[in-house]
Amino acid sequence: MKKLLFILMLMPIVILAQEKTVSGTVNFNGEPLPGVNIVEKGTTNGVTTDFNGNFEITSAIGAVLEISYIGFKKQEVTIGENASINIVMEEDAQQLDNVVVQGFAGVMGKSRKRTASIQTTPESVTAFNSDGIEKAGINNVANFANLVPNLKLSESQAIGVNSLVIRGIPQIRNSDAPVAFVIDGVTIADPSLLNQELFDLALIEVVKGPQGALYGKNAIGGAINIYSKEPTNTMQNKVTLGYGNGNAITGGLVSSGAVKKDKIFYRLSTQYKNFDGLLTNEFLDKKVDFRKEFTLRGQMMFKLSSQFKASVTAQYIDSKGGATYYSTNPSSADNDFFAVGLDYLNPNPDKGDNVISQDTFGDSEMQNFYTNLNLEYSLENVKLQSITSYNNVKRKTVGDLDFIEVFWLDQGETNDTKSFNQELRLTNRRTDTKFDWSLGGFYQNIERPFFQSDYFLSDEWAVTDYVATFKTLAVFGFFDYKLTDKLTASAGLRFDSDRFDLDDLLNGQTNEKKENVLQPKVSLSYQSTENVLLYANYGRGYRAGGFNPKVTPLFNRDFKGEFSDNYEVGFKTSSWNNRFILNGSVFFSDFTNRQQFAITGDDFTPGNFNYDKSTIVGFEFDTKTRVSKYLDILFNYGFVKSKITEGGFTGGESGTERDLNQFNDKNTSLVPQNNFNLGLASNIPFNEKTTLDLSVNYNGTGKIYWEDSNSADYTSDAYQLLDAQATVSINKIKLSLWARNILDKKYYLEYSESGFGWLGTPATVGTTFTFSF
Repeated sequence: MKKLLFILMLMPIVILAQEKTVSGTVNFNGEPLPGVNIVEKGTTNGVTTDFNGNFEITSAIGAVLEISYIGFKKQEVTIGENASINIVMEEDAQQLDNVVVQGFAGVMGKSRKRTASIQTTPESVTAFNSDGIEKAGINNVANFANLVPNLKLSESQAIGVNSLVIRGIPQIRNSDAPVAFVIDGVTIADPSLLNQELFDLALIEVVKGPQGALYGKNAIGGAINIYSKEPTNTMQNKVTLGYGNGNAITGGLVSSGAVKKDKIFYRLSTQYKNFDGLLTNEFLDKKVDFRKEFTLRGQMMFKLSSQFKASVTAQYIDSKGGATYYSTNPSSADNDFFAVGLDYLNPNPDKGDNVISQDTFGDSEMQNFYTNLNLEYSLENVKLQSITSYNNVKRKTVGDLDFIEVFWLDQGETNDTKSFNQELRLTNRRTDTKFDWSLGGFYQNIERPFFQSDYFLSDEWAVTDYVATFKTLAVFGFFDYKLTDKLTASAGLRFDSDRFDLDDLLNGQTNEKKENVLQPKVSLSYQSTENVLLYANYGRGYRAGGFNPKVTPLFNRDFKGEFSDNYEVGFKTSSWNNRFILNGSVFFSDFTNRQQFAITGDDFTPGNFNYDKSTIVGFEFDTKTRVSKYLDILFNYGFVKSKITEGGFTGGESGTERDLNQFNDKNTSLVPQNNFNLGLASNIPFNEKTTLDLSVNYNGTGKIYWEDSNSADYTSDAYQLLDAQATVSINKIKLSLWARNILDKKYYLEYSESGFGWLGTPATVGTTFTFSF
């Protein structure tokens, strides 16, 4: 009897000692709440909800969780046998009316593939959660980039021809970007999707510096993460209508809810945009920068048990728009192509204006089908995840090639991509240990057929016609270890085995090569106080090489893979009760085989070559100041010096070797020397149901050298753009007025040695109406 009583007395202690990893969501009015603090009462064991309101915490059965968030009532939940907890928050009117100014809530990101506040992540990260995306009017990566130091994205020539520059590393035209582009945890292999329309998002973030250990090849400058909003357990619907100058029409619908309560959920998002354009072809008297895009995205999520979750996503994009509307100098009287090319004025608008005046009306189109299947199986201490994805992009372009008013040269191009990804990932679920880790394996198969033709009068000839195939096998791991309560060491390593095949249909040739690459990353972070984080990182980045369509005096048959060794030190601080945030970093990169795009002058064949050595040095900082309850001042600045140090030689296979050492100590082309953004943001509540949100951003782009000789004739001076948005919210209705490039600044997104310029979009204004129900 005594033994039985003793056992019964011990049972509560045994139960409390049993540890359990529980997951859940936190929401308000059906919308997820990111950044909510969840702490085990009486301990320092705690986590924060991610951008979709999700969390996981390891604690003992019977432990009490305290849930807190600015403006909401605190709650307590006891951990029981149930492995899933759903929490609905209630507003605290007394706290909201308090005259004490609240500091900034921590923005949650996933730059290291684990949910964490960007203020505690030892990387240079800029992130916007759903609320920030909406208030800043972010609807594509290009206007997101305007708010980020040392990041620039633009589109020219045709839909899907993007140019991204990050920390002095430019994109290779019609080839790989210097970042990993990741949507919902899936690496998107085709850079033509970088500037797609963004909507219904939970997170967009950029992490800078080589991220190959975490994201694989081509993340030589960083990674851009985009996460969609997840399906919800409650019914939610939203309709969006908009109109702007240039006959810009926008329509959208989002619907989310439960097919079976707590088990099966769906989310359907669709958007249509039509823009007639503002730039005019003076010869044809037509608008050339028109754009029409339809996007449909569907998601299904299945919680099959407390341990097993599955989700499937499918998306279709259909885009059509103008193409090849490069501007030229109208002062050249003759119509000789090469004479005109020599006579063009430089791209500084203050020194002369190019105009668009062509005989051929260019247009382009892109269709994309994308789907992924995400399976998650959670054990007590680890999570096994499988991500399978397929992506198919088809692009087509026709347009002018001489860019003048006579029928002489035209061009045509088709460029498709089919890719299949399979990733397996095993991660630690425990939140109460000093050691955190993740392991995984990755397989990718990419097929890219590319065809380009030129037209001279009535004759057509093929310039390139090939199929490129890329296959990658990789294994990776990343580890964090808390050496002390304040000092954390991190290390990651990824091994990629790449195979490249080129089937040249035009010349009847085949080529293949293999590259095995190690990409290490090490990091040390020191949380000197609760509000000050210091960190130092080393990372090795790699951008894959490949083959050119043919050998020319400018480039050989193949171009080498590009490598960088990057060193960075940085800090993250908050003060004045989190009302002032200052983050900054200094970095140095040593490049080997930096890749450069070129076009031959005889038949316009595109290709790439390598500079032997290049260096990049720069710095950036980002500040946020909450001056009062109703006004935030935001400012960031980035500076970079990207230079060629040893040019080397190229084109030797053609029999005519070109000396690239003539470019030694020259600035890398296409790279803005600096950029900044000054922003003002305000949230003014008129009453419990009505609020006004204001956002103004004045962003600047520094001097750009458009070719490697750094000629003053092909150099753009700095320019600045002013954007603004005002939104009135009344219950579930929102009305926004927005404007971009308010001062109608004329600027160039691309300028060539031949004197052709790609003009940026003039001033645009419009209004958007949103109704949620």
